[in-house]
Amino acid sequence: MSSVRQKVALQFIVSNLALVANFVLTIVLARLLSPQDIGIFSMSAVLMAVAHVFRDFGVTSFIKREKELTPDSLSSALGVLLITSWSVAALMFLSAPYWAHFFHEARVVPVVQVLALGFVFIPFGAIPMAIISREMDVKKSATIGAVATVVYFGASVGLALAGFGPMTMAWANLINIIVTGAMARWALGRSLPWIPGFSQLKGIVHFGLGNLLTALLKAADNALPDILLGRWMTPTAVGLFSRANSTVNMVSTALLPTVNYFALPYMAKVHHANGPVAGEYLRATSLINSLILPALAAIAVLAHDIVSLLYGSTWLQAAPAIPWLCLAYAVSSLFTLSTPALTGVGKPYASIGPTAFLVFVKIAFAWWLMDGTLRTFAVAIALGQLLSAPAMVLMLYRHLGLPVLAWLKNTLSVFALAASIGTLCWIIRILLPDGWPSILTIAVTGSAAVIAFVFVSRALSLPISHELQRLFKQLHKKPSPPM
Repeated sequence: MSSVRQKVALQFIVSNLALVANFVLTIVLARLLSPQDIGIFSMSAVLMAVAHVFRDFGVTSFIKREKELTPDSLSSALGVLLITSWSVAALMFLSAPYWAHFFHEARVVPVVQVLALGFVFIPFGAIPMAIISREMDVKKSATIGAVATVVYFGASVGLALAGFGPMTMAWANLINIIVTGAMARWALGRSLPWIPGFSQLKGIVHFGLGNLLTALLKAADNALPDILLGRWMTPTAVGLFSRANSTVNMVSTALLPTVNYFALPYMAKVHHANGPVAGEYLRATSLINSLILPALAAIAVLAHDIVSLLYGSTWLQAAPAIPWLCLAYAVSSLFTLSTPALTGVGKPYASIGPTAFLVFVKIAFAWWLMDGTLRTFAVAIALGQLLSAPAMVLMLYRHLGLPVLAWLKNTLSVFALAASIGTLCWIIRILLPDGWPSILTIAVTGSAAVIAFVFVSRALSLPISHELQRLFKQLHKKPSPPM
């Protein structure tokens, strides 16, 4: 196994240990907090997600992509982050009452203000974390991630039990930011500037502006459910849709932290070495989607059972939205690597137009179709995602040189795999006796899906089947006899 594969494997294990902890936390908080509590926090967190885009201003991407880092570039990066993060903190804190007025919910105010305090401390941890990611130092990031996960879990449960309600996750977030930043500077093991500089301000701002606009549009896209449902419906509806989203995101949450950790620095290295970025993009996309899309197909079929098992009957109103969200996320996952690939080749502005179009069509469909149900809202999200896909494909062709036919062939083969898994799950689901416990239904159907996945992916000769074969050979490789 190559060094890169070893790092990927280790990062995957680390990320998913954190995922398991966060997944357990989600279930625990669903039992300790009400849908209304979670809905209030979700509405507040919308502003935080957008604010994170402004405070970063593409600085971490700049650090990851630069061929060489100098003391001047690092001090300039700190200068930009201090200006943007502290400005964001002040604006968030002062605008909290207006945000509460927008949602007609006064309890949003203190949540937003506590979330704002986190931005005061973020710059000091963001730079060492970006350097660790740039160097693909999985061991250091694993140490930081482990501590952060334990701290956030413990703080969240403790605060929930203490009766903090929607403030629970706000205070836990602030504690986590401070601890993570301190751990990052310690783990890096070398000094970093504490005094901001501005000698390379122009270069960072030029690069960062493209990243900012793209990230802002993506944040707006992610925030649409909370914003629109919070405006048109109730905090309870926001909370229910949030659980539907988290259910659909279970698989991507397991994979994407690992993908995001390596994608930008790896694509940048390929580009700096004059390598085939389009080819690497296509292969990586096939591997990722061969895992995500079949899982989404299974989740769509088992939506009711999953919600019932994980969250309880209180949350069953979220289930009808899940199949349509699975379709939306399936299309979205086809372009997961587009931003890191474009940033890696020095074209952060390229995805602005297609992403803006995506946000526009989602809002248009939501306004046109909305009838007060979560299912219809999810249909609108899926239709918007489908309609915007051709613009994304054209973007990849123009800026990465990715042939449309090659992308289409790759996509159809992965969708064939997902359709096979989804059909099998549906057949098994309807054949199982009525009244079976949800856990048994999921276990039987899921086991059959995993077995089918191995055989179908091999029959279709997908890249994921070759990686699985490599893994099996590695696991069954006999150790060398001692000398």
